[in-house]
Amino acid sequence: MNYRNSLLIIPFALLLVLTAPFAGVMPAAAQQAASTTGPTDPAELEAFMDGLLAAQMTANHIPGAVVVVVKDGDVLFAKGYGYADLETLTPVDPQTTLFRPGSVSKLFVWTAVMQLVEQGKLSLDADVNDYLDFSIPATYAEPITLKTLLTHTPGFEDVGEDLFKLNPEEVVSLETYLKNRIPARVFPPGEVGAYSNYGTALAGYIVERVTGMPLYEYVEKNIFAPLEMMQATFRQPLPQNLAAQMASGYNYVNGGYVKAGFEYVVAYPAGSLSASGLDMAKFMIAHLQNGRYAQTQILSTATAQQMHSQLYTADPRLTGMAHGFFVDNINGQRVISHGGDTILFHTGLFLLPEHNLGLFISTNAVGGAGVSDAVATAFADRYFPVEKTAVPTPPADFDTRIPLYTGNYYMSRSNVTGFEKFLGLTMPISVRVDDNKHVIVSMAGEATQYVEIEPGLLASVEHPDILIVLQEENGRVTLSPAMPFVLIKARWYESVILHLIILLGGAFIFLSTLISWVKTFFVNRSRHEPTPLLARLARIAGGLFGLAYLAFVALLLVALSDVDPAYGVPNLFFNVPSWFQVTAVLPILAAIAGVAMLIFTVLAWQKRFWTVSARIFYTLLTGWALALLWSLHYWNFLL
Repeated sequence: MNYRNSLLIIPFALLLVLTAPFAGVMPAAAQQAASTTGPTDPAELEAFMDGLLAAQMTANHIPGAVVVVVKDGDVLFAKGYGYADLETLTPVDPQTTLFRPGSVSKLFVWTAVMQLVEQGKLSLDADVNDYLDFSIPATYAEPITLKTLLTHTPGFEDVGEDLFKLNPEEVVSLETYLKNRIPARVFPPGEVGAYSNYGTALAGYIVERVTGMPLYEYVEKNIFAPLEMMQATFRQPLPQNLAAQMASGYNYVNGGYVKAGFEYVVAYPAGSLSASGLDMAKFMIAHLQNGRYAQTQILSTATAQQMHSQLYTADPRLTGMAHGFFVDNINGQRVISHGGDTILFHTGLFLLPEHNLGLFISTNAVGGAGVSDAVATAFADRYFPVEKTAVPTPPADFDTRIPLYTGNYYMSRSNVTGFEKFLGLTMPISVRVDDNKHVIVSMAGEATQYVEIEPGLLASVEHPDILIVLQEENGRVTLSPAMPFVLIKARWYESVILHLIILLGGAFIFLSTLISWVKTFFVNRSRHEPTPLLARLARIAGGLFGLAYLAFVALLLVALSDVDPAYGVPNLFFNVPSWFQVTAVLPILAAIAGVAMLIFTVLAWQKRFWTVSARIFYTLLTGWALALLWSLHYWNFLL
């Protein structure tokens, strides 16, 4: 169970989609396969989970976690592990301790949407603009619909700016956020999976518009109350009666834990839920029983079955998206799921409808990313084991597709039009084919092996359930997993490696040149050797370019290195400091100096000042300056 998704700009999701999940360290007893119908003995399940959680929490520096398993309409197992707060040594209680399930919140939005569809108040096929008091631009002829929002295929770019805040005074209304942060539409709707927090927030706002009440209030009345979920809320800050029960979040730094504060999700329908493990059990039971919990029905049987049915896939050979749930096949079992990550909390919710079985796990530390998938994978391997098979041999014509696979890639879930695009520089993605004809996907320091099992279809060598399909259309190559985190092959001018060479090489070259020119200036002054005015101006232009660019790089590095120890991410993630605005001016100054360099390059050859070798060097330097300006423009630093 390897699929994750995140509120964050930082793409935990793609890394975990494309790499094999961590199996975790299990005690010897846990490695013996149990029944293939799922767990039945709570004591045996507890022994298994105790060993698994102990290993995962120690390895990943996690203070607290909660695990809940439901089966056949009841809670089979629920347990808190470790501490909700290290200062007070408050243990995690599955009944009362609140965790932040992050994007699992989206399932409540989608449930609300399907309730209103059932009531005839919403249509899955209508243009979302029909329900809004502002307009999503008509970039493409096809409209964005609730169906495309449910499947994360509206075609929005990813925008993380103002998504999280640490100060409640900085949190604007959902309406203000949505109207001021409309992302560019970069794919036709329904064609490319590109996970979108904005899309879910938009759906939540549509619920508000149709019902006349805030989403958090609608969910309280129509989902929480019928399910008796008293330890759950979308409200921020937390209501007074729940605030004391919120688990603290931590980051492990330099051998110790740093306590963080409450994370405010501005696009709150996408991830502001706070809930206890046993309250989440009620939600799982309701979905496993086709909308029924005890004597209450939050969805009709037909609507619940529709919600759980597959709505979108990138390829018929893959699973994909149901109506808000992710659809997967793990060890031969159909699973519908959703993961969620804030900065501090990491969560997974997994349902096996055919077995009336559900698993929920949440952790309260930065290091918990991937743990819920590791636990779910170990759970599946124990209770639904499958025999390992030999790695297949690729089809005979595989070699003809090697050039298609090989190259640099970027995520469909990326920013395209804003300054956040530069985050792509921090995570180059490459694909190559090794001597064993395995396709190697490398990113974030991890390399995962795939083998082609039929033309254009890859399976993970370690976990054959993980499938990726190669697609080529209109000259664009993509690698699509079942989830909405597509890799798009970069054209030569989109290559992160190329831009890193230009940007980092430019910093080195201009720094070296500035040092050399300063040295030459003082040597000439000591020798009283006159330098032609144009020659001096040419070097001044080059020097100004170098100073502007180096200052830009320095300020960017300062901003990125200003990491909040409690959250483990740059403070730039939460708020753009006023001084950072200088970075918008420096590329413009560099551009002016670069144009001057180009003019002086022509004059240098016309008027033959300097030596031939010096003119050649200045010409090459000008060429590198122009390449830098092009790269800055590509990354939206020079518009």
